[in-house]
Amino acid sequence: MSAVITVKSLAKAYRYAKRRGGFFEAFSPEHVTVEAVAGVDFEVGKGERVAIIGPNGAGKSTTLKMLSGILEPSSGEATVLGLTPWKQRKALAYRIGVVFGQRSQLWGELPARESFALLRHIYDQEAAPFAKRLGELTERFALAELLDQPVHRMSLGQRMRCEITASLLHGPNLLFLDEPTIGLDVTAKAAIRDFIREHARDHGQTVLLTSHDTRDIELV
Repeated sequence: MSAVITVKSLAKAYRYAKRRGGFFEAFSPEHVTVEAVAGVDFEVGKGERVAIIGPNGAGKSTTLKMLSGILEPSSGEATVLGLTPWKQRKALAYRIGVVFGQRSQLWGELPARESFALLRHIYDQEAAPFAKRLGELTERFALAELLDQPVHRMSLGQRMRCEITASLLHGPNLLFLDEPTIGLDVTAKAAIRDFIREHARDHGQTVLLTSHDTRDIELV
């Protein structure tokens, strides 16, 4: 099985100035380095569903941000779909779907349908195949009653279904999910897990997700 993601010694460290007491010390602050990700190595094959599980602060989100090109690592190497994420971010964006649980890609005041239409133009998608894909995802994620509802009026579970739909509308080969069930109740979590697992299985999609909830391993 060919590797879709290859990571070698990937690391990310942050350096910041630590304030010390006293007027003169402010002009010569102590610098502290915090290691967010410490030299990880792994591969993900085509069609695999892989979970990175760990507590908050373990570097899970930072890893996904490097693999999606949002952050540049301090050291190490990574290729995603044959591209170096932080060097070829724009090209990669057309081939991956990304969902960050704490960050929306939808416009809160707009109905979901209009957000999806805007994303069609952002990803330069033809109208007919886009409409077909939206129809399939609307059925898959039970969105018919939500399409004309402003996103800010939705429950967290409803919004997450729309977020995942938005990440799939351009037909990506690879899906990154960062804490996709965070803040959801038990019923909503189970529904989201089922939706993602079934869609990935039916489309042979590669999925890499992060979570602090070990039950999200059910997704893989």
